[in-house]
Amino acid sequence: MTRQEVRDEILKMNNPNILCMLPTSFGKTRVALDLLNKLYPNVNRIKNNVLIVVPRLVLIDTWKAEFTKWGYSRYLPYVEFVTYVSLPKKAGHWDYAIFDECHHLSERCQDSLSSFNIAYSILLSATVKREMCHSLKELFSNLGVYKVNIKDAIEEEILPDPRVYLIPMLLNNKTTDCTIVKNKGKGHPINISYVERMKWIGVKNRQINISCTQQQYYNDMSNLIDWYKRKMMGGVRREFYKHMYLRMCGDRLKWLSDLKTSFVSTLLDQLNRERTLTFCNGIAQTEVLGTHCVNSKNAESDQNLQDFNSGRVDHITACNMLDEGVNLVNCRVGIYATLNSSDRMITQKLGRLLRHEEPIIIIPYYKYTRDEEIVKKMCENYNPDLVTTINDLTELQI
Repeated sequence: MTRQEVRDEILKMNNPNILCMLPTSFGKTRVALDLLNKLYPNVNRIKNNVLIVVPRLVLIDTWKAEFTKWGYSRYLPYVEFVTYVSLPKKAGHWDYAIFDECHHLSERCQDSLSSFNIAYSILLSATVKREMCHSLKELFSNLGVYKVNIKDAIEEEILPDPRVYLIPMLLNNKTTDCTIVKNKGKGHPINISYVERMKWIGVKNRQINISCTQQQYYNDMSNLIDWYKRKMMGGVRREFYKHMYLRMCGDRLKWLSDLKTSFVSTLLDQLNRERTLTFCNGIAQTEVLGTHCVNSKNAESDQNLQDFNSGRVDHITACNMLDEGVNLVNCRVGIYATLNSSDRMITQKLGRLLRHEEPIIIIPYYKYTRDEEIVKKMCENYNPDLVTTINDLTELQI
């Protein structure tokens, strides 16, 4: 199997609607443009224009660059772009539609498709879950599905096999450098030690500040998450407890990520001028770990991305904005300062790095925590012979 063989097989499909589930970095954009060229080799045959639906406006320039890169710029005057948020506004007749990262087709967008008349559609994604695949088959008549998973693409040497460095760490269980806050904002605060906490468990009208270690703080969060999970399984206020459960799960991962900030900073100093992307848990962490950060509040984000792709800078930090759809040029090293349990996010982040011929992934994580469970799942996509566990940064071979 090669990229060209996959493209040829997809182009031979006679379905009016096609779902391409191909790994990030595999070349989904090229497939969509090749299909456009097959359907309308003469642009004058296009009567109702081409619609390209993207998750975010920043991806429009990426698509325009791909038209030019593959020699299809003649189609651009016939193309209209829209985000999924604004998709219902484009209801009407279209000759061809490309749904980029189609897992973003929300129920609202799906409902709006009844007002569309599209002659041909191609849906692109690396991460469509089984339930959504069934929904898409109901929405798009005679939907043909073509799938290549990331593991097969690596085994077939279409995508590079990354070297992976796992760096296990332990939460501190000796120094009381954390504080658990109970009943926040209630009355005059009471400061107590961790061993005293049970004496104050029934007090609800005072804020309780419990001095504790990192491990004790983590255990307290995990116990609360388990409590919300049990409540969520019941019938009373189920949605409320589900919301609290998911929020606490996110808070726990963010807290673990924040603890790694200093370590990752040291790691970046050692990497020096390697071409590196650091995945961060939020805007604050992107700013602490990098001068050239890409986040939703930084007006210089687009410029930082351009500077990285042009080689003017060698390191960028990002949260969410580079998880999917954005091309990175010659990015060799990916550092996971934050971990995410979502299969889609794991796959998308990996895809940012597989455009380099010799990618390197570095994952610091805390043992005996949710971190370790996520890392185990991530490693399913990696060649075990290329996964190395190290305990000291001097063992890195970059």
